[in-house]
Amino acid sequence: MSTSVAIAVITFRRPALLRGLLTSLQAQELPSDGEYAIRIVVVDNDAEGSAARVLEEFGDGTPYPIESVVEPEPGIPFARERSVELCWNDDALIFVDDDEVAPAGWLATLLKAWESTGADVVTGPVKGNLPPGAPPWNAYSDVHDSTGRHTTGEELRKAYTNNTLVSRRVYHAVTPGFHPAFRYTGSSDLHFFLRVHRAGFRIVWCEEAWIAEEVPVGRTTLRWLVRRAFRSGSGDTISRLLIRPGAVSYVLVLAYASARVISAIGFALAGLLLGRKTHLLKAVRRFFSGVGSLAGIVGINHDEYRERHGSADGGGAVPGDLDGGAGPGAARVADPGSAPLADHPDARLS
Repeated sequence: MSTSVAIAVITFRRPALLRGLLTSLQAQELPSDGEYAIRIVVVDNDAEGSAARVLEEFGDGTPYPIESVVEPEPGIPFARERSVELCWNDDALIFVDDDEVAPAGWLATLLKAWESTGADVVTGPVKGNLPPGAPPWNAYSDVHDSTGRHTTGEELRKAYTNNTLVSRRVYHAVTPGFHPAFRYTGSSDLHFFLRVHRAGFRIVWCEEAWIAEEVPVGRTTLRWLVRRAFRSGSGDTISRLLIRPGAVSYVLVLAYASARVISAIGFALAGLLLGRKTHLLKAVRRFFSGVGSLAGIVGINHDEYRERHGSADGGGAVPGDLDGGAGPGAARVADPGSAPLADHPDARLS
């Protein structure tokens, strides 16, 4: 029997980028020594279903069938959870973003790494394609490029949903996957994979399975860099407090945040003395990441994605949403007394 793998894509009003991604996915080749059944699942997070026009271009005759649905509830966690629901019976799902393009050999490399390592999760780097005229610091900073941070086969404690294969046993066990507290802030994937690691599943890096990301002009400014660093720090704190609430976690988070700020000062001094701009950029990122970590203790985060959805999207507070005043308390994860978001008629999530 062939191994079924679904490539899960969530999208929101980015037709040109979605078209580029789907074109690159349809051009992928499979390992010659394996039997795989590949399909693509697109979850449109626009209640108006704006992705339909692009999806119509990929009809019969494409190498890999495309299934699409509309998830009207705005926010990344809800779209990701819908992806899991649709891929529930596949042997694995691969998360990619709608602003990415897969190079030749990407899919085969990722699948081979999954086969050879026997890992529960395999993740790879994302290389940013900078727009023309981007400020020079973008080129020598690694803010848009995760390549080289790890070596192939290295085991990690976390991952993200921008280039990651997840085995079915993982999303059947760690459920619900994506917490609504991160509706507009991002970091729901970090929270998920921290729980995956905590549950004892192996997360392995594959340096060769890289994917490209189109970097918009708006993400080449220092203002964006500061906001992203703040959001990342806050999301990390909130994720850890949701997973393990209590005094010990608060102390550990406080220590981590303080260490980030102190190391930022060190990088700033070294950058000024040695004239290294990379050190100065690290100082900025670490400082605001540390500040974000401190802010996360009281549930403060930057709603980066609310701006894209608009203030009139109808997305009010939801159960567990920090905007609803819940605060970073214990997440209702895998509650046997209630139906989780990704419930499925063929399998009880627990």
